[in-house]
Amino acid sequence: MMTTTTTTLNYLSLEDNYAAYRPVGKFTLDETIDMIDGSIAYCRRKKIGALLVDITRVTGFPPPSTVERFHFATKLADTAGGKVTVSFITPPELIDPDRIAVTMANNRGMQTNVFTAESEAIRWLITACGISDKH
Repeated sequence: MMTTTTTTLNYLSLEDNYAAYRPVGKFTLDETIDMIDGSIAYCRRKKIGALLVDITRVTGFPPPSTVERFHFATKLADTAGGKVTVSFITPPELIDPDRIAVTMANNRGMQTNVFTAESEAIRWLITACGISDKH
C-alpha cells in the first residue's frame, strides 16, 4: 500500500458523502496510478468508503495497454482491500471498450466503475455505497 504524499492530499477533498480526488497536470501513467493509489490508501486509513477519482484534467500518457490495465487494476484493488469503492471519471479515449480494468479490479474485490461524466460517476458511487444523496 502506498503512503499518501502531499501531492496526493493537494487534490483530495471531502464532499458530503464521499472523498473526491481531482489531480491536475501532466503526469506519467505510473505517477497517476501512484497518486490514485495514495488517495485510496488515505481513504482506507480514514475509513472513508467512497471515493470519486476524476482524471479528466490529467495529461501526459496515451491510453494504457491491457498489461498496464492489469497492473493498475491489481494494485488499486489491493490497496482498496474491499474497503473503498471507487468511481472514476476519465476522458473517453482512456476507457477500454470492454472496461477490462473495471472487470479485473472487481474480480479482485474492488467495487469500481468508470464514466466520462461526473454526474453519472457520482450517481453510481452513491448507489453502490448505499449512501444518501444530499445534492
